[in-house]
Amino acid sequence: MDIESHNDEESIEKKETSMWLGCFINEESKWFEDSSYFYDMDEFLNRLKNLSSRKRKKVKGKLQKRPCINICVYVYNLSFEYSFLLPYMLKWGFKHKDKIGEEDEMVFNSITTKSVSSVWQVQMKFGKNDGIVLLRDLAKIYGGGLGQVAKAFNLPTQKGEIDYRLNRLHNYTIKCYEKIYCFKDTRIIIDILLKEIEMDDKEFFKAVSMASYSVSRLIKCGYPRSTKPYGSFRKEYPFLDEEEATFVRNALSGGICYATREWQFVDIKQPILHIDAHQMYPSQVVLKPHPYGYGEYFKGAPTKFFKKINCCHIRLSYNDVIIHSVIKLIGRSFGDNIELYLFDFEIATMMKCYVDLEIEYIDGYCYDIKFLPWRNEVKENYKRRLEAKKNKDSYNTLRYKLINNSGAYGKFVERPHNQTFVNCINQLGIIDSVVEDKKEIEVNAKYTYIPLATIPAYGRVCLIENALKFLWDDSTQSYSRRDVLYFDTDSIFVLWNEHTKQVWETEFNQKDELGGWAVEDGGLINRAQFTAPKRYKLEVIQEDKPITTIKSGGINYDFYKEANNKELIEEYMKRGMTRKEALGEIIIPYDEVNIISSSWRVQRAYRVKGGTIIEFQEKEMNVQKKYIDIYEKNMKK
Repeated sequence: MDIESHNDEESIEKKETSMWLGCFINEESKWFEDSSYFYDMDEFLNRLKNLSSRKRKKVKGKLQKRPCINICVYVYNLSFEYSFLLPYMLKWGFKHKDKIGEEDEMVFNSITTKSVSSVWQVQMKFGKNDGIVLLRDLAKIYGGGLGQVAKAFNLPTQKGEIDYRLNRLHNYTIKCYEKIYCFKDTRIIIDILLKEIEMDDKEFFKAVSMASYSVSRLIKCGYPRSTKPYGSFRKEYPFLDEEEATFVRNALSGGICYATREWQFVDIKQPILHIDAHQMYPSQVVLKPHPYGYGEYFKGAPTKFFKKINCCHIRLSYNDVIIHSVIKLIGRSFGDNIELYLFDFEIATMMKCYVDLEIEYIDGYCYDIKFLPWRNEVKENYKRRLEAKKNKDSYNTLRYKLINNSGAYGKFVERPHNQTFVNCINQLGIIDSVVEDKKEIEVNAKYTYIPLATIPAYGRVCLIENALKFLWDDSTQSYSRRDVLYFDTDSIFVLWNEHTKQVWETEFNQKDELGGWAVEDGGLINRAQFTAPKRYKLEVIQEDKPITTIKSGGINYDFYKEANNKELIEEYMKRGMTRKEALGEIIIPYDEVNIISSSWRVQRAYRVKGGTIIEFQEKEMNVQKKYIDIYEKNMKK
């Protein structure tokens, strides 16, 4: 299902919107059939009611076959459509109920955030004898824009374009091309689902996200002889009590990302090497042993190390930094009596990164370790991806990448959901939620085993240890070189010179396998600037032409491209390109974008009465307070 909504200046000014066209289809539907479309949410709800009804209807005196009772409707970015649907559901008399039973009628529940900015699933039931209607967000399984996914998968249907700013409020006649556009958007969802049906994997259609699908799949593969694989998983990776779980959760961190202080904000005009690890977290799943079972509590320093991992509570001090290996210490050039929780294998790396490091051990938990039961499946997924890539199978190339990355560790460190968000419409007519605490407070979610926070911890150690290779100076027998510019989770940017060339060619695994590394950006970068985590710009020379790549979280430069290249965009569109494709052809010159301090017009979605509106707003980039000293020092160079 997909809808098109009013997004014109009049709707923006009134802060009120509604849908003007919807598409609700299956694999047999055609774009020219009236039954493929609906024009308001009342009509959509009526269709859902009829589809899920047990009642058998007479047509020309004959009873029809019993329709499908339980139905699942996939939507791409469900939070958008749901913001238009919920007001009608409440108007129809739907009431929230946590668990829906056979005797319930006109009830619903959902899996959402409090603000309903993310919606994984909506479940509803019309009548006592009717089936369940399930709305699921396919974007939670295959992330990114619908057009990007269709292109990446090389699907038979590709996304089109319409003028979403056009005022269609007053007696507007919907055009044929607009129906085709809406149909194509919906057909892309069908194409993806048909691909999954071909895979014959029932777990996919049980999952509400790629992470839950991947973990469920991995656990089954990890315990192939078990009739109850989840039970076998829980015997080895049990629910921990609140005290132990809380302790170990303090050691949980994700990927480390920052620009080194010597090079932050500097416009670097010399060759740069950018290398990426092949699937950093899946690599740690395959290559490293991890905790299992219950931890043994200890006070002071750990004493057991053979086939053990210790989660340690420490207090540390240091006088200077070479490069940071601990996320919580980024921005601190020195520290005194700082309390941290981490795993013992991280400390050896810290000794190389922090000058005059002193550590006082407070307490911790000691765990037995072994390789994860599903490591071979992760390894096989990588091989399947390589095979798909070799066969130019775009769908499975991306699919196996997502399966490995999504199932790496996120679900194992998930927090339990101890609150219910009862979706409602607030006094302003905007979708919102009332928060209700659950009666039974849980410490763990379904797959939670917090000690597997070792997976991202090993990833950070791998990244930093490899970055340190570039900093080692044989002449001083210390990490005194300053060739590392920036790193982010699984990638490292370094100056390209004789030293770094020698390190890259002799000290890195360059095979296309888990644990291997590869050069990114098609070769050496000509010029770059790194100003903050996830914010940088690069210039690469391709076929004697400078190509600029700009990364700045939350900022899309399409508005800027369109405003400054109208004639060129029109020329591209005359050649048959869509506007999106034309914008993709335009390269912004490196010097035109100030990624230190500037303001840009970017698209944002926000809730209004009746649904969601998308419009442009100003977004600023500036120097964060913790980086001001570095900025002032480096910009004087």
